[in-house]
Amino acid sequence: MIQAISGLAIEGQVSDVETLASSYGSWSGIRTNHVISSTGSFLDDAGSSRGLSTTEDLQLLIALRREADLVIVDAATARNERYRKLSTAHLAIVSASGNFEAIPASEATTGVTLFTPNTSDSNNSPLEQVAIDPSDPFEKLLAWAREQELNSLLLEAGPTLTRLCFSTTKVSQSAITITPKLPLESLSQELNPFSRHSELISVAESIDATFTLWSY
Repeated sequence: MIQAISGLAIEGQVSDVETLASSYGSWSGIRTNHVISSTGSFLDDAGSSRGLSTTEDLQLLIALRREADLVIVDAATARNERYRKLSTAHLAIVSASGNFEAIPASEATTGVTLFTPNTSDSNNSPLEQVAIDPSDPFEKLLAWAREQELNSLLLEAGPTLTRLCFSTTKVSQSAITITPKLPLESLSQELNPFSRHSELISVAESIDATFTLWSY
């Protein structure tokens, strides 16, 4: 059960995950998606986001993926979260080191593109590989996405790649789930770890999480 609190959630008469995702609407450019703790951490004690996520948060992630043309993730997250080839969107995996080992998705033959400074000479993979500058991976990634006519991009990366993404000024929205649920008086711009130049346009909550959407 999801309760609408403000903004798009109220307008969309949100009552569950599907109506919450629908209330966010379509987008172009980059939408980032994260789950963080109420203290701002991106990882649990095991170094994964799984311990922070809830059933509804995972369902929201899947619903947002269905609306995306391209899902972007860093190699560390893909490895820790055991990413596989997606059924509804193309998957881009970004690695500054060129290490894609132990990522199930990197064993696919289609539907996944690897972005790395070290291309096919050092990666024994049939997948398409695009050379990037690790200090600015989005220059080549976004150019590639335009060539492929992929317009709705969903970034599910950790804080390092996400901060590089924000430096492109191409981020249009951030969907941030906060666990456990926050008191309503605690909702403010300080909760957005990436930008103080943002507008909180939707708030909803479940019994154990607060769901926010930010616009830039």
